Amino acid sequence: MTIGPSRDRLNGGRRRQILLGGAGLWLQAVMPSAAAQAAPARPGPLGQPAAMTARAARGFLTRVVRAGDRLVAMGERGLVVLSDDGGRKWRQARVPVSVTLTSASFVDASKGWMTGHEGVVLHTSDGGESWAVQTDGAALAKGALAQAQNLPPGVDGREGSIQQAQRLVDEGADKPLLSICFADAQRGMAVGAFGLAATTGDGGKTWVPCVERLPNRKGMHLYSAVHHRKTWVIGGEQGVLMKSSDDRASFEAMAAPSRRSFFAATVTRQGGVVMAGLLGSACRIEPDGAAVTPIALPAPYTILSCAELRDGRVMLLAQGGRLLISSDGVAPFIEQQPAQRQPLTSLVEAADGGLVATSLNGVARLA
Repeated sequence: MTIGPSRDRLNGGRRRQILLGGAGLWLQAVMPSAAAQAAPARPGPLGQPAAMTARAARGFLTRVVRAGDRLVAMGERGLVVLSDDGGRKWRQARVPVSVTLTSASFVDASKGWMTGHEGVVLHTSDGGESWAVQTDGAALAKGALAQAQNLPPGVDGREGSIQQAQRLVDEGADKPLLSICFADAQRGMAVGAFGLAATTGDGGKTWVPCVERLPNRKGMHLYSAVHHRKTWVIGGEQGVLMKSSDDRASFEAMAAPSRRSFFAATVTRQGGVVMAGLLGSACRIEPDGAAVTPIALPAPYTILSCAELRDGRVMLLAQGGRLLISSDGVAPFIEQQPAQRQPLTSLVEAADGGLVATSLNGVARLA
């Protein structure tokens, strides 16, 4: 495994580096052979359930979220662990895939969705106890190609959209989805590497690629998607920033403060968005996406995770386990030194007010 902010697009090669859901941790993967790509539907990790292990809560975990009062953490090889006591004790859930899982979104204590490598989207209706596959990268790529080909001849960008979608199809289900967000039990959106993006209006029964709707012709990686009412905001590689004011029907580019990547975002109780990422890149998007204001951080730390706490404070998790806190996401962020620095990847506030974080070594409550 290597660590670094750069991207690697080796055209025609079989090795590439993919960012794990904005965690700043690069996993170098070997592309499957042509024979493997020609295997039956959902071959390899997409068709292999996650192994059950007593050490699941000590594995490499990428993200932790709330599902009502329950905590759901996810990570490499399809690991999903659950806690009903604020992160003190964990048990492993059964998952039908063994790909690395990167992001999750719950609309209540029962209904949730999860994304991962190879473009997989999983769904649960029992709070994460069990999961089912809704779609994968191969299906999304084929849908994107069909949409691009159906654009009327002469439409600006049509040929480029077809080429980009054809590339997704040719390379197979190797693109990770890195962020998923649901507004309610029906409306959701998932985004990922190389501009992969899709929306649903029926709870994920059907996922519709929306690559052609996004102002992202270079196919930059998309790391984070959040929403407030009918406004959706997406942040990505090299300062890609865009919003939809009409509930995902269309998107427009926004002017970011810099060309550094945005890895994480959170919505504040006022309806604004705090977005942060590579080497201190951070900004605040006012409610309804009216304006973008740069945020000055205490140091050029790379931010891996954002969270708003119940008391309105906004917390940023930086590489090396550093914590930056603002009283409301508008006031300056101040660094708070944790008792012990660890290689953390995300954090969330538990129902009892404690902070729970995932890391390279599992999931635990922070002192």
